[in-house]
Amino acid sequence: MKAAFVIGEKESVRDVPDLQTPDGPMRSSNIAEYHGLIFLLRHLRDLDRGRGSDGAYLICGDSQLVIRQMRGEYRVRTAHLVPLRAEASRLSSELDVEFRAVPRAKNRAGFLLE
Repeated sequence: MKAAFVIGEKESVRDVPDLQTPDGPMRSSNIAEYHGLIFLLRHLRDLDRGRGSDGAYLICGDSQLVIRQMRGEYRVRTAHLVPLRAEASRLSSELDVEFRAVPRAKNRAGFLLE
């Protein structure tokens, strides 16, 4: 699986390690979205540690479900997403992050995966 993100003007496409859920391999786009988000949050945390500073980040995504769950607007009702949401929340609490939903057509990072 690959994840794409833009930090400032720098575009990156990275391989995400082959991750498994407790129930087996990824079986939905929402699982993949959460794994991509967790990968990004870990990357941002490591960037901050390497710089010795805390940056503020705006995380834009085209998955309405994931973005709204991260903002607390939607509850997580699907059992296999609960631990992923918990891990993403834990990581985001270590950073200064804001989550914003964007239309798929305006998701610059998403085009990098096409």
